[in-house]
Amino acid sequence: MMIVVGAAAICLGCGGEAMAAADPAASRAESLCNGVLDAVKQTKEATAQARAHNLLPVVERSFNLEAMAQFAIGAPWTTMSAREQSELVSALTRYTAARYAQEFDGFHGQRCAIDPAVTARGPDRLVKSQIIEGGDSTSVNYRLREYGGSWKVIDVFYKGVSQLATERADFAGVLRSGGAPALKAKLDDLTAKMR
Repeated sequence: MMIVVGAAAICLGCGGEAMAAADPAASRAESLCNGVLDAVKQTKEATAQARAHNLLPVVERSFNLEAMAQFAIGAPWTTMSAREQSELVSALTRYTAARYAQEFDGFHGQRCAIDPAVTARGPDRLVKSQIIEGGDSTSVNYRLREYGGSWKVIDVFYKGVSQLATERADFAGVLRSGGAPALKAKLDDLTAKMR
């Protein structure tokens, strides 16, 4: 399994049921883990597109992709029409599911251990986890925020690098040269290439 920023947000085979009951942000991280595990196990087709299709509902319920898009796009977000914003959130949602599907080509015994020591930072919670596969483990941290009574992932840190900061840097040049239509086309193109 190759893990990259963003795709590393998935933790398969999560444990820690008692911990999740104690903190709703940790519960959301556990729900993400179990949802991805179930989606990957249920995908009978071997293509990344089939896995992305099954992962899309997990991504939609686990992340606040509108908040993530606003941060990753930055100031240009405020000058975009509501339609452009909506199209970009949809494109980012599909892209996120496709990235997860590409990285997790099936269930290979992965499991996730969630640290019960959830850290509060203002309105956010930081949840630490370890993705364990065989004898190897990889640290992945999640930043979550409560929206309407439900905790949602708003950033993922892999090896200390923020997914949102990386996307913001990646998106900046595309936005400067072609605005929202160019970014949507870029996300759609990257999504289509993940097979």
